[in-house]
Amino acid sequence: MARASFLSARLLVVASFAASGAALATTAVSSTVLACGGATYSTRGVVKSFGKDRAYVNIAHERIAGYMEAMTMSFEPKDAEQLRSVEVGDQLAFTFTATDEGRRVLQAVTKVPTRARR
Repeated sequence: MARASFLSARLLVVASFAASGAALATTAVSSTVLACGGATYSTRGVVKSFGKDRAYVNIAHERIAGYMEAMTMSFEPKDAEQLRSVEVGDQLAFTFTATDEGRRVLQAVTKVPTRARR
């Protein structure tokens, strides 16, 4: 029953953000189910803001197949070093684990070079 409530809450969040019109271009992403009940996903996005002391980062991400439509969500760093050189506006490629408790924990973060404007 708790799993059904969690999924219902997730769908409500998806519908709320989808209605806001927040979206990025869609690309293929990958996911892996973990033995502990969570799953890992890889995608790209743009950093929008940070929580106090960089306890989390808000990223406007692309659609994550099998998980979530494009929207802005918060992600916790696995360790503080992951966000040390990241700034608002940076484009990232990242992998995270979605836990059964609803947390999204960053596993890997890479800055994506932006194309030079002409």
